[in-house]
Amino acid sequence: MHGHGGYDSDFSDDEHCGESSKRKKRTGEDDLLLQKPFQKEKHGKVVHKQVAAELLDREEARNRRFHLIAMDAYQRHTKFVNDYILYYGGKKEDFRRSGENDKTDMDVIRENHRFLWNEEDEMDMNW
Repeated sequence: MHGHGGYDSDFSDDEHCGESSKRKKRTGEDDLLLQKPFQKEKHGKVVHKQVAAELLDREEARNRRFHLIAMDAYQRHTKFVNDYILYYGGKKEDFRRSGENDKTDMDVIRENHRFLWNEEDEMDMNW
């Protein structure tokens, strides 16, 4: 009854100043003893930057994979060619196929199967 209007409280700090600090220390130690090994902490910690970066990379890879699967073969090819040009530099003309060394069916036959007919017979042939 310390001048509080005649009301007394069991939880007042005025009477037991020393005990409350011991109680607080003991509860902190008890929390560690009573904590289960698989139990998560009450207050979450900030994730390490590397873990967060790996999680972000995994999510980004999942998104990229989804977009690549949604494309058809031609769209995927043009995307890869454009990405290559952006990364390594160059022009699209560098990827154009040159037809200088192309051989026709007749050229292959002349080289490999010359024994089939003479060149005079070739004039009479019309495909």
